[in-house]
Amino acid sequence: MRNFKLVTIFTLGLLIFGTASFFAYELFIKPHRAEKREKAAEAAAPKGTPLPDPGTKELQHLKELQGAGKIMEARNGLKAWIETHPQSPLFKEARKQLGSCNMILLFAPAENPSIITYTVVKGDSLAKIAGKHQSNAELIQRANNLPNINLQIGQQLVIPALKPSLELDRQTKTLTLLDNGAYLKEYALLSAPAAPKTPSNTASKVLDKVATAGTKRVAFGDKAYAQSDRVIILTGSPAIVGYSAPAPVTAATEVPSQNLSGTNPVATNFLTTNALTTNVVTNTPALTAPTPTPAPMPGGYVLSTEDLLEIFPLVSRNTPVIIH
Repeated sequence: MRNFKLVTIFTLGLLIFGTASFFAYELFIKPHRAEKREKAAEAAAPKGTPLPDPGTKELQHLKELQGAGKIMEARNGLKAWIETHPQSPLFKEARKQLGSCNMILLFAPAENPSIITYTVVKGDSLAKIAGKHQSNAELIQRANNLPNINLQIGQQLVIPALKPSLELDRQTKTLTLLDNGAYLKEYALLSAPAAPKTPSNTASKVLDKVATAGTKRVAFGDKAYAQSDRVIILTGSPAIVGYSAPAPVTAATEVPSQNLSGTNPVATNFLTTNALTTNVVTNTPALTAPTPTPAPMPGGYVLSTEDLLEIFPLVSRNTPVIIH
């Protein structure tokens, strides 16, 4: 009898614990194992090729239009593309292309109906013409590719219609050029003052445009103006300046010494004068120029010199500036 009870208890225990184990397996262990198998299968499966950006083909077509000289059509298409693809990874590229088109159209009277044509009359100067049309003399000179500031009576000039303003973003290190509030072109800042911890917008304006040759200020129209250094001075804010990285220095090439007897005396004198650089006359090793110390990055809002020279004629005193 006692053995029968033990067997009965043991059998009931097996049924209870066995049933519990079965449900535990079905409810917890089996689903977990299935999930692990699915993840392993997904990891082992070959990755599919990511879908191309839906705007790629259209953007390529617009770039081809620009390359074919259809600048106005390309510009209008790029503006529409940017409005419809604001999240595209190609957005910055499209914006850059739009800036290129805008700058071409700014000086292209054939494609830009807003450009004014003006005929020079007696007593005119670039400054007077600029005053009549609320422009600036340097912009007119650039638009007409004039070699100097001299004008001829009857000469036809194009006057770009431009109402410029600037936006400086310290966080993204960009300078955006606007025309009547609309995007014209964006430039990368090589350096900028530190952005404030709390985002803010500061209104400023162009106080002055300064060109210098050495320590001397150079006026527009001066012979030294084309090679001068430029600075755009802002009210209550650091200036906009340019910076050119020094060109890499290559080692001098050593040339074997030569016997100059019987050579032309003029040539002999020239070679002797340049012996240090050519190493033709002397038997000493060629001298290499010391590597110049790179000029330190200036303070303020720093553009490449090329970009600063492009912007400089487009702005005038009192041009509005917003600093983010």
